[in-house]
Amino acid sequence: MTLAVELYIILHLLLGAPLDTLITKDIGLPPWYAPGESAIAQMALEEMTVAAKMDGILLWVNSAFRDYSYQEEVKSREGYLDPDYHRSYSAEAGHSEHQLGTTYDVAWPGLPVVSLDSRNLKLYDWLEGNAHVYGFVISYPYKEISDWPFHNRWVPVVTEYIHEPWHIRYVGVDLAQEMWEEGYLDPIDPTLPQDFFTPWPYPDF
Repeated sequence: MTLAVELYIILHLLLGAPLDTLITKDIGLPPWYAPGESAIAQMALEEMTVAAKMDGILLWVNSAFRDYSYQEEVKSREGYLDPDYHRSYSAEAGHSEHQLGTTYDVAWPGLPVVSLDSRNLKLYDWLEGNAHVYGFVISYPYKEISDWPFHNRWVPVVTEYIHEPWHIRYVGVDLAQEMWEEGYLDPIDPTLPQDFFTPWPYPDF
C-alpha cells in the first residue's frame, strides 16, 4: 500500500463518511472503512436515552458499530442458524449501516430486539414519535402495500429488509426532521429513508 493510499484512508477514517451516506444491498463501504462508533452519534444517543427515561421508557444498545470482518461473522452465523430467512434481515459485509459507526440496534434492557414484549413495543412507539428530535431515523420503517404479503413486517417488501423498529441511524437533526416531516414513517407513504441518502464515492483500492 502506497503512502498516498494510507494517508487517504487515515483521513477518511478521521473525518468519517457523510451522515447521509447511502448503504444498500448494491451500494456499500470498503473493507478498510472502520471508523468505530461516532462520538456525535453516541452523544445524541445518550441525550435521547435520558429523554426516553423521563417518559418512562428504558433503552439499551444491543448492537452498535460493526467493522467489515465482524459483519462477515454475523452474516455467517445468521446464515447457519437460519439458512432460509436470514437474507430478510442480515446484510452482507460492506453493506451494513452498522459499519458507518452511526447505527444502533436498541431494545428495552434485558430483551432481545425482536421480542414483542409490551416494553419493547412501548420503546419502538416512542422512537417513532421522538427519535428525529435527536437526529435519528428508523432505517427500515413499517410499510403497507396492496399485494400479498401486504406489509414488510415478516417479508422485506418495499424496504430491503424486514421492518426493524429497533434499527436506528443517526443522520443529524436537520435531515431527521426533514424525513419525519416528509412522512417516511407513514405506512402507506412510499417515502423511504434511503430516498434522502447519497452514495459515498471512494477509490477501489
